[in-house]
Amino acid sequence: MAIKATDKQNRLNRRASALLYAALLMGGDAGLSSAIAGPAGGQVVGGSGSISQSGVSTTINQASQNMAIDWQSYNVDVNERVQYIQPNAASISLNRILSQNGSTIAGRIDANGQVILVNPNGIFFTPTSIVNVGGIIASGLDIQPTDFMNGNYIFDEVLGTEGTVINSGIINASLGGNVALIGKQVKNEGLITANLGSVTLAAGKQAVLTFDPGGLLGVRISQEILQDELGLDPAVINSGEINAA
Repeated sequence: MAIKATDKQNRLNRRASALLYAALLMGGDAGLSSAIAGPAGGQVVGGSGSISQSGVSTTINQASQNMAIDWQSYNVDVNERVQYIQPNAASISLNRILSQNGSTIAGRIDANGQVILVNPNGIFFTPTSIVNVGGIIASGLDIQPTDFMNGNYIFDEVLGTEGTVINSGIINASLGGNVALIGKQVKNEGLITANLGSVTLAAGKQAVLTFDPGGLLGVRISQEILQDELGLDPAVINSGEINAA
């Protein structure tokens, strides 16, 4: 199931995000990490660049147009910041999180280019999170670095994982940028802005992404998922606000 927004949608009643966050941390199945700390164990596995950390700041200096990083964990506490310094607005940084736990983003992520976050165990942007990027893809489906480096944006489910992506914070893409949340279950309860760009919420077991000559993102879903695993709710829920006019 997919929701693609190219104009402003009416704000719906926001859920009690703090309660949902607590439930996820206690639930176990979703695997989201309760011990928030900065990204750890990063290793560049495709392209070139460097990672430096000082106090509450993590800085990724990307040297190549595309770069892939494997992280042992990737969490951002409320007082922490992750910054990507990239060659240009079209540069892409793939960040695969290998942890058995999900990722909790409670602080800031800034980038002048494109960022892809991948964690099959789940990604949760809390109500305190602020993301300012050229564009972002947050995925509960996995992608292989070799496929990414070869320009093949094929995301597949990992069996036995939740693959849930939830945004309860603020995500801003630059003018003409793209925001995509993809996974087995996707929820937007926050604010997503991509003026003159695109916003996509999509659930499935496989997603193939393409970029048109103008940089707009296309998402093709295979084995679409219509409901959550309990069959109680839609697999894609937007109860927040999306601006993409």
